[in-house]
Parts: sequence; structure tokens; C-alpha cells
Amino acid sequence: MSIRTNIKMPSSWRLSVPMLALALLMSVGSLPALAQSNPAPAQGDKVELVGLTTRQPSADSPPQDVQFEATINYRLTSVSSGTVLLFLFENSSDQSTQDSSNAIPVQQGSGQMVLDINYTLRPEVKTLTLVAGLFKGEKKLLAWVSTNAIDMGPWPGRVAFEKAMAARLDNDFTTADQLLTQAIQEAPTTGNFYYWRGDTRIRMNSYADAAADFDQAIQLMPDDRPSRVGRGIAHLWLGDVQAALDDLNFAIDKGTSPDRISAWAYRARGLARTSLGDSTEAISDYQAYLSLTPNASDRAQVEGWIADLSS
Repeated sequence: MSIRTNIKMPSSWRLSVPMLALALLMSVGSLPALAQSNPAPAQGDKVELVGLTTRQPSADSPPQDVQFEATINYRLTSVSSGTVLLFLFENSSDQSTQDSSNAIPVQQGSGQMVLDINYTLRPEVKTLTLVAGLFKGEKKLLAWVSTNAIDMGPWPGRVAFEKAMAARLDNDFTTADQLLTQAIQEAPTTGNFYYWRGDTRIRMNSYADAAADFDQAIQLMPDDRPSRVGRGIAHLWLGDVQAALDDLNFAIDKGTSPDRISAWAYRARGLARTSLGDSTEAISDYQAYLSLTPNASDRAQVEGWIADLSS
């Protein structure tokens, strides 16, 4: 096990890379396993684990090698500088072990960092727990957050889901759709499977079917912002602009801090407002999208939209 502190700040958010997911932590923006943190005053020191996904480190990596991507928000007010450390605890039937990242220095104020954690799955490990801590120096704990124990046992639909994600990486969306349907048949109450099939069907231009999948994902995960963005995009393509705005507003308003989910919601809401002839608000949304994604591959296209609306 190794925790590699490959820090990526918000300017390097990657918006189009599908990510494999692990156990209950399979939906970006939906983290039901994040249940423990220390109490903190409203304006006190705070650390939050706001995103946790996994993927294979590379296309040719062994199946047992995974890479966690943890998104951490922090707020430091009590001292001028501190450190953030990430701990990974693994528990087998007879012992517990831990590993930690290097101390990552932070300054007073608020910020966000994204950390990669390389891990090799081992059959004797029953559960994993991820803990993020905010420290004064490296010894005095100021704030912390922990996932619940993540069950490492096999879960229904896992094999089909992982194959579907591999097919998506190859842009084989037809195969991905079939495999996600298989995963749903094996685990019909796993909301994340519906989210990914909905996203896959958006890419196949099957907007009505995608909307139905996002409906099911939201029924199972009512506060899942990515599913709201997906359904908003589906409604937009189906011509139901008001339904699209309702979902996109939800995704933006429910975000605790600007993130890539907000970015995509702003972009889609800009399109919705353009269709309504609301040029000023559309431009504002497009600019918000570009400010959150300075390296967006479609920057020239969106800037063109702004120029057209401005003229």
C-alpha cells in the first residue's frame, strides 16, 4: 500500500474522465459512507472529504491495483499554517494496519486539494477506512473526517460494472449499456449503476431512456448532484427547458463549494438560458463554467457562444 501525495488543485479538475468506483463510494458527489467527523464551530478549523472515487492507475494495470482519488476541502482559522495528512487503515480478520501520506502544508484560509492514493487489493483485507486530518504542525490534531469502513467483499454487479467502465474508455457505449443493464439486473437498488447507464445513454443520444435512468438514480439517491445534472441535460435535449433548469439549479445550489459538478451544471444551464433568449444570464453561466475549468477542451467553442450572445 502506498499513499502518493500527487496534489491537484481545482484548476486541474478533469471533467471527462470516467472513473471506476469502489463499493458504496461509487458516485461522484454521492458519499453515503462519509459519516464521521469531529464537531467544529461554524467558523472553526474544518476538513471535509467531499469526493472519493477509484479507477485503475493505467489501462494495463493489474486488476488488483486501484487508485483512489480523494477530494478534500479544508478551513484553517486557529493558526497561520498547518498540515493535512491522509491515512488509510486496512483491517483483516486478525489485525489492522495503516499507512499515511506525507504532511501537506496549508496556509490559513480555505482551500481544496485532490490526492491520489495507490492501493493493491489483497484478499485478506476485509475493510478499508480513509481518514483525513488537519494538524497544527504534524502532531496536534485540529479537525478530522473519516469514512465508515468500506466492505472489500464482492458486491452484486461489480464485474459487469467494471467491464462497462472499460468499454466506456474505449468509446464502446453500446457494450457499456449492455453491461450496465446486466449490473442493474444483479443489483437493482444500486443507484450509481443507473447514473452511469443514464450517462452512457446521453452519449448514445437516447435521451428519454437516459432521463428514466436518472429518475431511478435520484429516487435511490435523492441528493445526488451528478444525477441531477445528467437528468437536466436529458430534459434539455428533450425540449423540456423548465425541467432542465430545475435540476441544474438544484445541482448548483446544493454544492458546498464550486466543483466540476457545478461547472457542468453552469454550462448546461447556459444552453437552457440561451434557448429561452436570456442572453445576459446565459453569458454569466458560460463565464462561470470557464472560470471553473480554465483548461476546458471546449473553451474556444464556449467563448464563441459568449461572443455571439454579446453581439
